[in-house]
Amino acid sequence: MLPKLLIPGLAVLLTAGGCKKSAPATLESPAIFSARAGAAAATSDGQGQSGGSLADRLKAVQSGQADEVAKAPLPDWKPFPSGAAAPAIPLGKGLVVVAANSDYRGDYELIESILDVSSTTVRLAYSAELPASKGLAALGTPQEGNANPLDAQTQKFSCLRLVDVADLEKSHGLAQVFADKAVEHYPGTTADSISTEMLSELRAGNQVEWHIQANPYFPFLQLGAQVSGEKIDMPTITQYAGLPMHTCNLHRVEPIELAFPVLVNDQRVELPAVHAMCSIQGETQHFYFLDQPSNPLALFYPIGQVIKITFPPEEQKAPSAGEGGSGPPMEQALAAKKPVEVYGIYFDFDSAAIRPESELVLQQIAGILRKNPDWKLNVSGHTDNIGGDAFNLGLSERRAAAVKDALVMRYKIAPDRLATKGYGASRPIESNKTIEGRARNRRVELQRQ
Repeated sequence: MLPKLLIPGLAVLLTAGGCKKSAPATLESPAIFSARAGAAAATSDGQGQSGGSLADRLKAVQSGQADEVAKAPLPDWKPFPSGAAAPAIPLGKGLVVVAANSDYRGDYELIESILDVSSTTVRLAYSAELPASKGLAALGTPQEGNANPLDAQTQKFSCLRLVDVADLEKSHGLAQVFADKAVEHYPGTTADSISTEMLSELRAGNQVEWHIQANPYFPFLQLGAQVSGEKIDMPTITQYAGLPMHTCNLHRVEPIELAFPVLVNDQRVELPAVHAMCSIQGETQHFYFLDQPSNPLALFYPIGQVIKITFPPEEQKAPSAGEGGSGPPMEQALAAKKPVEVYGIYFDFDSAAIRPESELVLQQIAGILRKNPDWKLNVSGHTDNIGGDAFNLGLSERRAAAVKDALVMRYKIAPDRLATKGYGASRPIESNKTIEGRARNRRVELQRQ
């Protein structure tokens, strides 16, 4: 069976035997994919379903309503202050990077976790849940063998990958492809970053050759292909590290670092980023990379961006004493009776089922409650504005209740110490017009009673 195409981040992700998934999948033709993208764009209801600086650009190009000049502008990030300090993002066990993506299906989040780091390899885990395609109904009944009926279903993916430390230092290839192995390993490539050597060249203002994993049945980051029936212009594909690759010349745009907004250990910070771009199949693609030689993560790419980074407490600097005492930031805020936005609790799509990656934060909340036995908390659920008000209200209520149930059942917290309430989309903290804003509006909040 041919693998299913998924684009959760920088490169093409192919899923088959090596990925755990909710249902088998088949490959659909590029023409059908692009047609669906256009249909999804044409049927957007204006409720934030696929709006925003990234998704609007994607929609406009896919639907043929924009060309290179007419695209929505990139986010207007300010320069990173000269001499300012930024938190180091350690390439170590327990690092979790969450990206908010948006494509023809709608919004979804990709969670990447580092399971282990040795002197020679880094072991990664990927988790994503793709929503059912919003534009599927607008296309009518697809012809047998062309479209993928599973796009009408939510699909879960879970994959493992090994990356060689030597490649993190010097590779000029990026591959995020999973096929038939229990653990994917493609020597000569990175998975979600450029190499230290590439970052050094970009910093110096040099143009650098970059090789990006290609699916021979589908062009990388298919944003502006001209489709005519079942025919499509295919880019030139070459071999690099034994894989079919697109090759482009990556170069820096601004000579200065830009301030990239992101949540680091639930604190809003700005990270220094290098803005680079290259042309793939005649289409200009923009990327922002963390300006940190030891871990030059891809922070922004054509269909999404990193919104949250966490790493274990032992990798963090010791917290300073603040209002209400010392301790982790969550405990300090609760001690001062300030609301706490919790982003490390993840749910299945349109569901109150808690994903396994949430366990670390649940443990932290339980630990704080055990340390402060007289505290009682209000647990509130919040959503973005995709979908109707009634659905979002009910979903937020179920999610708040699910957090309480997890703390009570798994961590033995007394139920009378936790009160729950759902607010749906009525209390956004950021604009629902961007994918990163919608992702941050989907949250749980804690408030000490």
